[in-house]
Amino acid sequence: MPTPDFAQLSLQHLQAVVAIDSASDERSQSIPTTPGQTRLADHLAEFFGGIAGVQVERDAFSNVICSLPGRGAGADKAPVALMIHLDTARGTHPVTSLAVTGPWEGGPVPYPKAVDLQVDIASYPSLSQYKGHRLVHGPGDAPFGLDDKLGLAHAMTLFKALEAMPEIEHPPLIFVGRPDEEVGRTEALIALSKTLAERGVKLGYTLDGLDPFEVNVENFDAAGAWIRFVGDGSVHPGQGFTLRLGGVNTHGATAKAEGHRSALRFAVEIQQRCKEEGVSAHFSSFVSNPERDCDAVCILAVQPADEDRLWEIARQVVSPHRSRGASVELAMGGDPPPEHGVAQALDWIAAFYASDPGFVLWAEESDGRQGYTAAYRALPHGPSGLQVDLRIRDFGEDRRKARIEHIERMAGDQPWEWTLQYDNMGRHLADCPELVDHAMAAAQAAGVQAKVQPIRGGTGIDPFLSEGVMVANLGTGYFAPESEKELTSLETMAGHARWLLALVQELAR
Repeated sequence: MPTPDFAQLSLQHLQAVVAIDSASDERSQSIPTTPGQTRLADHLAEFFGGIAGVQVERDAFSNVICSLPGRGAGADKAPVALMIHLDTARGTHPVTSLAVTGPWEGGPVPYPKAVDLQVDIASYPSLSQYKGHRLVHGPGDAPFGLDDKLGLAHAMTLFKALEAMPEIEHPPLIFVGRPDEEVGRTEALIALSKTLAERGVKLGYTLDGLDPFEVNVENFDAAGAWIRFVGDGSVHPGQGFTLRLGGVNTHGATAKAEGHRSALRFAVEIQQRCKEEGVSAHFSSFVSNPERDCDAVCILAVQPADEDRLWEIARQVVSPHRSRGASVELAMGGDPPPEHGVAQALDWIAAFYASDPGFVLWAEESDGRQGYTAAYRALPHGPSGLQVDLRIRDFGEDRRKARIEHIERMAGDQPWEWTLQYDNMGRHLADCPELVDHAMAAAQAAGVQAKVQPIRGGTGIDPFLSEGVMVANLGTGYFAPESEKELTSLETMAGHARWLLALVQELAR
């Protein structure tokens, strides 16, 4: 029987799912947190339900469970789970038509709605692995959801390939689409994880990694924190100016490679420069963008004699990052509002990142096995306060604890709190080397180059691990997660289809 065209099949599946808006919302108390995730679950139930032999189940949380019996030598093996998450990150926009560019020779990617973005091999050396490929990308104005819809497209292609190739032997497969991974809601997984354990699932893979053909059996130990500042309600003299700061939008995992910059960091640098040069410009208000944490709108009180110098300082701070997507706008308008702790917060952030705790702090200075403590968002709190939110990431409980203690030392008398988010899966998977062995053997059989490395994020699998279902993570193969620069390639998608097809055969041995 002829082999399916994996590239075109994968593109068809990817296009169908990125057209559905399934971004989650941390402000919502429901599960799933958005109705779009239910719409995507409906689409998947219809898709997998149309494949011969697949049994589809749903639950009240919009979990989709699709079971395919094993074949040949794998028929009597224990079932294996393949998992993705239905939601995409806040700020993701659905797209009805993906662009295909190439074969690509390494020059600027032609994003239709972002002609100033400079995304090429010279700016991003990691893109060299896509040279000669036919790139698949969005319009360039917002992320379109490769995290985790590319993993979803791979799973859809795998099941379609198995339907078209009945000679392929494999164990029983259970595909799971789950909600709200991006916002850390694991309540939907408690009963699900017990169900998989009861059905004899011992091993599984999430399809939620970044790099092509990566295998992850370690991830960050993560926590979140906030610290609050209260202003005195005073109104600084001067003209009110609105400063719109557009940051360089990246995932924390790739912040260094992609040159991440947040509006918070820009504001800190602008305030410090103004102080050093005696420029009378006082931050009165700071509000992070609800869709893009890296952007913000600020209001300053500026003395007339310093208006031009403020604008010059702002441009000098932001301009080196314009080619990666940063922007700055300054407009006069109205009276400045009462001060609500912004200047105090920016001073604290400056002191925090100037400290030397013995580990990397900025996300954009962290890679490999380094962690970070990222002040990523600031929002008004109460009538005259500001809350700064921080992400705490590192490999190891002791290192996570050291970062929390560092915040405590630096907080002083400022009110602050922290909360645990997720743990390193490596502590569970150390005694399950077969997850890596199967994936690496499959890569060799498929003719692709796999690598084992930690994932600089999380995959939301703690409930499964607690039930004895050992779940590793597999790469899906794309660039710039959760960024308007997102892209993959037809060749990479085809390679991942071959890899997964080889993996299920390996699991049948």
